[in-house]
Amino acid sequence: MSENWTVVEILRYTRHEWLNRLQLIKGNLSMGKTEQAKRIMDEIVLEMKQEAILSNLKLFRFAELLLTHNWKGYRFRLEYEIVNGVEKLDLDDQLLSDWMGEFFEELNRVSLPIYDNCLYLTIESGKDTVGFLFQFHGIIENESELKSWLFRKDVYPDHVTYEQLSENEYQIQVLFCLES
Repeated sequence: MSENWTVVEILRYTRHEWLNRLQLIKGNLSMGKTEQAKRIMDEIVLEMKQEAILSNLKLFRFAELLLTHNWKGYRFRLEYEIVNGVEKLDLDDQLLSDWMGEFFEELNRVSLPIYDNCLYLTIESGKDTVGFLFQFHGIIENESELKSWLFRKDVYPDHVTYEQLSENEYQIQVLFCLES
């Protein structure tokens, strides 16, 4: 999280994203594809609801990391969903953000750059843990390095599982114990 965003930079990135989305909607409407335009608008509404939930978790560094990820030129796109009506996560924002930032860097390093890689993150809170389910669709060039990084014994999180589901599909589940 070494990036220090200025207000102008944030506004520039968000303006660019919104203009792209509006052009998609406008283009579909001009071609008479109203259902496609409605689908795009529905996706935007769902994404904005997820951003609101993320912003309200009081994990400000973590929220910044997820909200700005796709602006940073990584080799993979990030999409996320917070489920189960999560209102607060009693996790250490610094530790979580540092681990997640390092994970993104490691995944970026081992991902094939010329492939349309996507990381889907689902966050779900349980009684004593918070689960992060990462589903990666793409090409990992050095799986053993990624696994070695994930299974280090001296770092956060509390539990990690890794599974290759198909040639270009991977699932990583990470559990963090809630603070008392």
